[in-house]
Parts: sequence; C-alpha cells; structure tokens
Amino acid sequence: MNKQKILFVGYGNMALAIIQGFIHSNLYKLYNIEVCGRNTKCALEFISANNLNNFVTIYNANNMLDIENKIVFLCIKPNGLSSFVFNGQARGVVSVMAGVKISVLRENIRSYGYARVMPNTAAKYQKSSSAMYIEDLDIEVYKNMIESFGRVVLVDREDLIDASIATSGSAPAFVAMMAQALMDSGVREGLGCVQSQELVRGMFEGFALLLRDKKPQEIIDEVASPAGTTIEGLSVLESKAFKGIVMEASHKAVMKAKGKG
Repeated sequence: MNKQKILFVGYGNMALAIIQGFIHSNLYKLYNIEVCGRNTKCALEFISANNLNNFVTIYNANNMLDIENKIVFLCIKPNGLSSFVFNGQARGVVSVMAGVKISVLRENIRSYGYARVMPNTAAKYQKSSSAMYIEDLDIEVYKNMIESFGRVVLVDREDLIDASIATSGSAPAFVAMMAQALMDSGVREGLGCVQSQELVRGMFEGFALLLRDKKPQEIIDEVASPAGTTIEGLSVLESKAFKGIVMEASHKAVMKAKGKG
C-alpha cells in the first residue's frame, strides 16, 4: 500500500522541529516525507546536517511543485509563498506562516482543505504548544499530526492563530530573554557562569511542573513571604511595569503578524 506523501516546503528551524517531532513520535512511518525549497543544494545540506537521510527525501523540482494529493506543510517566510508555483490539488495544506490568511492560501494553492498552526521550536522535543485552526479537513487526522510534536489547542476563529503568537509562537524568545537576565543576575551576584546556567535551567524545569497545577499568582503568593526577599524584588518589577512591558511586547508581535506593526 502506497503511503500518503507529505511535502515540506521550506528547510528552516520550524520545518526541522516539526520533522523531528514526526520522527520522535514515529508518525513518520505512516508517510513518505519530502522536503523542498528555493535552493536544492541548501535542502540537501539541511537533510545531511540534521541526519535526516533515513527519514526524508529531496523533492527536486526547483520552484514548480507538483502537490497533487499530497499534504503540504508550508514552513517558509510569509513573503516566500510567491516564489513557488503549485500544480495540482493538495489533499491538505498546513501553514505555519504568521499573518497569512487562509483566503490568501486559497488564491495560491488548490487544496481540499486548509489548516493554520502556530507552533514553536520546542516541537523538536515534542513540547510545542500550538494553536490550530482548520477548514474543510478531518480534524482528528490533522490534529494528530500536530500532536506528534506537542500540545494542540483548537481555536474556532482564524484570527486567534495570530493572537496565539503572544502566548506560544513568539513567547519562547520572550521567556529566553528573562532566562538570560536571571543567569546574568546570578553572575552579577557572584555565581560562576555554569553554576548560574544550571540553577536557572533547573528552576524553569520545576516551574513548568508548578504551572501544571497552579495559577501564576498562586505561585507568586507561595514564594513571596511578608517583608521577605522575593517581595522586595517583585516591588521593583511592579514599579517598572513588568507585566505591562510583556503585554506590550506580545501585542506588538501580534500586530506585526497582522501587518499592522
């Protein structure tokens, strides 16, 4: 029996993260996975550098792509869509492009249905948190694909995909900046660089478990004792409008995706 083909258009970090999620979950065994892009040499280097030779093949067709009855994952920059000509009708199109509406996808690619997903690079550890919106596709089949690399939250309005940039799409970069600041703080106070890194990494691992069962404010209340060290630091963050800064940064990212930034 012939396996369903999946064509990944693009060979950047997100394509790699999703493919690695497929591999780790063994979902790749159900499909023939192809990778293509604007530069075949770069696509070959992508496969070789990431040890994907046994799992994916190169689709060598320059910018003219035969997508007949294939599931197409669009893992390219939004401005890269016009670089390709899509021939045939896809079984389904899954786009991870920020800000590109399904109406635009319909104009460029014929398909039986479409889905938009906003994952993050934790997909390669099967830990992405992804918002997903689906039109005219089997929800369970496509949800199962995305669940192969993490948690899926289905949304019933397409505009909520862009909104999820604030909570999961761009959020790892924001949290990473916080992590770096904490590591630097440890060094400033006398810890070695490696010591500081290990302590912050361990803190984030533990914090993720705490967040499963508690609301953020509950965690704050547990850690911050009256007239203690933590509340002293929190008072500085409050005076600098820390939460407002994070919310504004998230809002700017969402507006950029919507073409309003």
